[in-house]
Amino acid sequence: MTDKILYIALCISIVGLLILTYVSEILEPPISRIGDINTNSLGKNLHVRGNISRIHEFKGGSIILTIRDNTGEVDVYLDYYIAKSMPEILKAKEVDVIGELDEYEGRLEIIPKKSNWIRIIS
Repeated sequence: MTDKILYIALCISIVGLLILTYVSEILEPPISRIGDINTNSLGKNLHVRGNISRIHEFKGGSIILTIRDNTGEVDVYLDYYIAKSMPEILKAKEVDVIGELDEYEGRLEIIPKKSNWIRIIS
């Protein structure tokens, strides 16, 4: 009897983990105001939306976008693979970004891990 209960509990646990994995991929964090972002959120995924105020292209193909809303500005680092998959980003005016908050040379930056974590609004 206890073996049967243990087996059922194990199956339920595995199904629960599979559901959590699926749901975590489709849920988005709420949109944060850029001015509210601070080092307390380092390593967490954030969701921001703003106008592109500056674009810097590196020789290696990666890009840094500086995006601004009415509360502040933050850098968004697009690695070579994401930047290459989105050449239209260079003409964009407004973007919606989900990414992990990191700090580089004293500045906070958001790093999207997938190309579908950055969407062009206009």
